[in-house]
Amino acid sequence: MYQNFYKLDREKQKRIINSSLHVFSINDFKHASTDDIAAKAKISKGSLFQYFKNKQSLYIFVYDYALKVLEKKANENFNFEETDYFEILCQSQKQKMALLEQYPYSYQFVIKASSEKIPEIVKLVADVNQKKEAEMVINIFENIDYSKFKDGTDIEKVTKMICWCSEGIWKEGIHNHLNVSEMYEQLLEVYDFYKRSVYKEEYLC
Repeated sequence: MYQNFYKLDREKQKRIINSSLHVFSINDFKHASTDDIAAKAKISKGSLFQYFKNKQSLYIFVYDYALKVLEKKANENFNFEETDYFEILCQSQKQKMALLEQYPYSYQFVIKASSEKIPEIVKLVADVNQKKEAEMVINIFENIDYSKFKDGTDIEKVTKMICWCSEGIWKEGIHNHLNVSEMYEQLLEVYDFYKRSVYKEEYLC
């Protein structure tokens, strides 16, 4: 699908990707301008559409690219031998903090994409996310010590609720221009609340 793009030299690929990340990170899909992307990449708009079928195709390509970059960098410093559920969550959020500072456009684009309202974009983003989330669960959560949880705890449901809270904090924090340490402190409070709700007494400290 992107054969023409991959035929370009690496420098030109990088310019197109970076300009797309910049524009998509500060605008929703509807208002993101391919004219701006082309101008920032120092190419013509016509050339841009020689490499991508349309704006939607470019959007999903860059979204997938951003996730891969963030995932690769996060995995480089992740301790996959950790077995405590909440320590893993804390570790994951620390990685997010670092990535938000190192790759602001990529991270803000990924966050913004989750708020899209256009049905076609929502579905395409969800398809990419579903695949990535499945890989993440296998890689990150496979070693969890589930014996620490109270009997009868629906861990899948707990995880979903924590994810909703976490994403809400990140979205609101970015929107309100909070620094990452402030967002992280809010997340720790959420984790502590759930930990005290679902962990056995002997594992609380």
